[in-house]
Amino acid sequence: MRLFDVYIYRKLTAYLFVIFPAFSLVSVLVELIEIIRKSKVQDFSLMLIYIFAKLPENFYYIIPVSLTISAFLVANDLIKSREIYPILLNGISLNYISSRIIIFSVIVSFIQLLNLELLMPKTNRIYTETYQRLKNQPLDNEKAIAYNLWLKLDEKTFIYFDFFDLEKKIGKEIVIIKMDKDFNPYERWEASDFKVNPDRIDLFNGKEVLSKSIEDVKVSKFEKIQLSIGVDTEKIKKLIKEKKPVSLSQVYKVAKIAQNYGYDASYFWSQFYQKLATVISPFVLAVFISGFIWNKNKLITFMGFLSIVLYWYGTSIIAAIASVGNIPYYFIFSFDALFLFVGFYLIYKTKHPEL
Repeated sequence: MRLFDVYIYRKLTAYLFVIFPAFSLVSVLVELIEIIRKSKVQDFSLMLIYIFAKLPENFYYIIPVSLTISAFLVANDLIKSREIYPILLNGISLNYISSRIIIFSVIVSFIQLLNLELLMPKTNRIYTETYQRLKNQPLDNEKAIAYNLWLKLDEKTFIYFDFFDLEKKIGKEIVIIKMDKDFNPYERWEASDFKVNPDRIDLFNGKEVLSKSIEDVKVSKFEKIQLSIGVDTEKIKKLIKEKKPVSLSQVYKVAKIAQNYGYDASYFWSQFYQKLATVISPFVLAVFISGFIWNKNKLITFMGFLSIVLYWYGTSIIAAIASVGNIPYYFIFSFDALFLFVGFYLIYKTKHPEL
């Protein structure tokens, strides 16, 4: 790696470590004022937990804009300090500097992905629960979906389902196993569909397996059967760690299962593509802004930064439309494609201007 590359990366990192905390501090102050205003429990320790648990989400939304500002400040610093002249005289083009900014943005996008996959699923749950405690309210009754879950109903009854809508109380692919006194499975039910009632479970299109011994096994099919087994859906909701999927992998898994079983997956797919767009947004915006930062016309540079607002709101609007199935989900990337095209075109057109 060239010393010059290290120099650019260090300047970008330095600016990023100044700009991101500054934006985060403003965000924290706004959230603190808001939580004090809404809180019914004046517990300072809970407020601190809420604010710290919010930091990964702040990073997720703030870091793309912070990176674009850092790129502009690096370019501006090189010009104002006149360091750009020896750089150009040594045969290093403006586009080479832009390419280092873009490479740096790829690293930031990877960190963005790690944050979304590893931190935010845990911290989002913490700050949501803390917020409800500060308001002295139970957790919001969110639309809960459980999937790929084994449960112990009692000491000798176990249940598994692939997909279970806890609000509608219907699901797909269920297995119920009963054990005898020696803890050997002696009765098993499998069904493609099921419905939970207050005092029973209705199974549809499945089979019953009765095993008295290894030699004595009976299998019978059924279209519908009712089992006097109680399932507490409210208890299951409490057992689910992620009522609302947060990470890319969680959203993808729920969307895929919902789609496979005929459940309306539009919301989940739109969330998946929107989160993916946010993960790659540091790269997209770095490419886009690299086409503007060397322009002498301040108005054009300003318009470039103003366009970032269009990027965020435009992507959100398209995601909202896609969430109800009115347009294909991949349309969410339309602004990414547009901004990448404009950015690469302007980078290609960039020449050594008079500085």
